[in-house]
Amino acid sequence: MQAFSFTKIQVADIAAAEAFYTTGLGLETVGRVDFGDGARLMHEVIMAVPGARPPAANLILICYPNAPCPAPGEATTGFMVESLDAILEQAVAAGASIDIAPTEIPDHGLRLAYILDPLGHRIELLERLKA
Repeated sequence: MQAFSFTKIQVADIAAAEAFYTTGLGLETVGRVDFGDGARLMHEVIMAVPGARPPAANLILICYPNAPCPAPGEATTGFMVESLDAILEQAVAAGASIDIAPTEIPDHGLRLAYILDPLGHRIELLERLKA
């Protein structure tokens, strides 16, 4: 194994998901894949932290428009952020809801919160505690 590469979450509305992750969390779209046909027709939007390039991990939104989408909750995606309060405000303004309010974990030097994106996917946001 060389590196962790990506997390994929299946979404029913790829445009709405892309809008949230760009507006709400500040990710940028770095690629798109459209492939297949019939029930296996798929669309992917590849997202990254601005300025990050491989081998940095990506978030990939995937949609099978001709097949049912599973219920949210299949994965938790985590992001290390500079300002937890600022990103929470930005994410909530873009349609997220707070699942677990900001909590300090001093033993690990972290402050974290969980949000649900507008489609119900769980996101963990972490900020390093200042010494």
